[in-house]
Amino acid sequence: MQITRSFLREHGLLPRKSIAQHLLSDEQVMNDIVDALNIHRDDYILEIGAGCGSLTGCLLERIEEVGGKNSGITAVEIDERYVHYLSGRFGANPRFKVLKQDILKMDISRGFDRNIKVAGNIPYYISSPIMRLLFRSHGLISDIVVMLQKEVGMRIAAVPSEEHFGLLSVMRMLHYDARIVRHVDRKLFTPAPKVDSVIMALHVHEPLLDNDRENALLGTLRQVFSARRKMLRNTLKPLGTSSEIETWCSKADIDLHDRAENIDLKRWIRFLDAYGKCPS
Repeated sequence: MQITRSFLREHGLLPRKSIAQHLLSDEQVMNDIVDALNIHRDDYILEIGAGCGSLTGCLLERIEEVGGKNSGITAVEIDERYVHYLSGRFGANPRFKVLKQDILKMDISRGFDRNIKVAGNIPYYISSPIMRLLFRSHGLISDIVVMLQKEVGMRIAAVPSEEHFGLLSVMRMLHYDARIVRHVDRKLFTPAPKVDSVIMALHVHEPLLDNDRENALLGTLRQVFSARRKMLRNTLKPLGTSSEIETWCSKADIDLHDRAENIDLKRWIRFLDAYGKCPS
């Protein structure tokens, strides 16, 4: 179903700038998201920011194709207008449920009792907090395929020594493999945003650390990435004496004159083991 501006105006569904709504209705882009999600029999999907349901319809079609009595989709949407429209459009389908919900206030672990896949067109202004929420729910989410602002997508997919590498990159690396499926031109949205987008696909892998060590590592990295252009000799100062820091970095094969963005995850984990405690 093609969602045109005239249709949106007629039904009182024009996007609101105040919450950065940008609706996408390009069929090929929708199909690319669905294909990347790799839906199998009995998969259950959480869709974030369903809007008028362009992606929702494609997901439901694929779910019907692959079958399975336990397959379905829960669409989360914060705008009451779209919730009402989605209920009318898809409500008769027993595989569909819509929730009026702020995704950032949703406890995903309580909303589902099984592994899920996540899809959606993520609001640009809260894309990083949403992705952090999803990464924290790695025990429940096997796959994530979302449309993001290009810069955020590059940060998620980045590896050490790349321009966009930072804390969000590390959070992703701890639990997910990532690839950029395709770039999406801003002209394919209504209204057109000021930035281009990417479709990002992530697939879960075994955790690299237990919860305590992961929290300790992220606590350390929040410190060093808060001043990412400074040398580690300076950003690590709050963690200990100069002598201690030199010892920890030596054991991890980290050069104190280097910067955080150039250090790979294996060396940070070795640093954590040498450091041996959670930062305060």
